[in-house]
Amino acid sequence: MEMGNRLSIENVSFSYGKNTVLDNISFTCRDGITALLGNNGAGKTTLMNILTGLNKPSHGRVMLNGIDLLKTKPYPIDQVGYLPQNFDVYGNVTGYDLLSYVFDLKKIKKNKKETIDEVVERFHLTSVINKRIGKYSGGYKRRLGIAQAVIGKPTLLIIDEPTAGLDPEERAQFRKYLSEISKDSITLISTHIIEDVELYSQQIVILKDHSIAFNGSVAEMIAESITNIRTLETDFATLMDLRKKVTIIEEKRLGTNRYRIRFIKDKQDVAGSYQEKEISLENAYIYFQNR
Repeated sequence: MEMGNRLSIENVSFSYGKNTVLDNISFTCRDGITALLGNNGAGKTTLMNILTGLNKPSHGRVMLNGIDLLKTKPYPIDQVGYLPQNFDVYGNVTGYDLLSYVFDLKKIKKNKKETIDEVVERFHLTSVINKRIGKYSGGYKRRLGIAQAVIGKPTLLIIDEPTAGLDPEERAQFRKYLSEISKDSITLISTHIIEDVELYSQQIVILKDHSIAFNGSVAEMIAESITNIRTLETDFATLMDLRKKVTIIEEKRLGTNRYRIRFIKDKQDVAGSYQEKEISLENAYIYFQNR
């Protein structure tokens, strides 16, 4: 018997006018981190807005542990935490004021001071929590953002571009936070940073052309794409010719008039090309976007 939390997105579509943004999307998430990937315009933000109740789908439903998330009135805000990409709040309020407001908004049935103190300590906000948010650095503002999202320990966390704009040290710290908080919650993250996905995601969902292009683990994503990617070392003239004939996903200059390329295999291999034993997750992602 499967234990833990379960989010089921069932046949979700979203359109405005004649424009289709999501077309019959279905997938299931459990506790841990699910990375939502896709080019700009693929529908990631629209899907997140549906999950948070900001948009109503044209068709389909969203079930969280057997409860219809979108038909439950009022929307179960205490079960969902959300950190948007642009976490803009009034700069003249303190971090503590914000956490206090979110606590009241969610009607959390716990001791208020203890609950706030817990997230303040957990995300190392003690030195700034009573300062105005307008004085926060980008890293501290992002920490405050994740603190308000997880206060009350919601079942579902939705996080849009969690490490965008952070320096390498802050990104590493934020990845640590995400790994910790996702142990007992469904954590759905939209990101463009493939390195982050490889380090912390148990599941990857790729949106393309309003539909799902891939749904599975990192290992499954690489295994499915590697058999369709070829590598070739060649000269500049041949490279120019191949750019017109194949979909190149990586180019690297090796020396004078020598290049190594990786490309998507078509109906037949290019003479002299070979299949790599290993490829990067970024190579695999580009494959799914171009196959």
